[in-house]
Amino acid sequence: MAGYQGVDRVISAEAKRKTPPILHPLVHTHPVTGRKALYLDSTTTIGIEGTDGATGFSLLDEIYDIATRPEFVYRHDWQVGDVVMWDNGMTMHRREPFDPAARRLMKRTTIFLSRERHIVPEGWLATEEAMA
Repeated sequence: MAGYQGVDRVISAEAKRKTPPILHPLVHTHPVTGRKALYLDSTTTIGIEGTDGATGFSLLDEIYDIATRPEFVYRHDWQVGDVVMWDNGMTMHRREPFDPAARRLMKRTTIFLSRERHIVPEGWLATEEAMA
């Protein structure tokens, strides 16, 4: 289940309207390679359907602990001129805190790929019952 938790719950009514709680699979299969990947985010995943809150959070914590082990993490040491690309639907990613006084220029680009070539997450609106 996806929604907002903790400090991320403090969002505008407009943002809540645009991003309602949804249910979606935790594992996706890439349509070209057949490789499986987790599809979750520690700031917005709020449970696992069919489990009570404590059990779901415990399983999610275990998944996050394993997925973020050093042998599964790529950490980039930025240098001027670097370009980094990743598959947003198949890669868990985040940025580390940085010195806000440091000079920084970041550009983002998005490449549109069809469903046959890229993950398009399936999901459906969560019911009040599922959120309980």
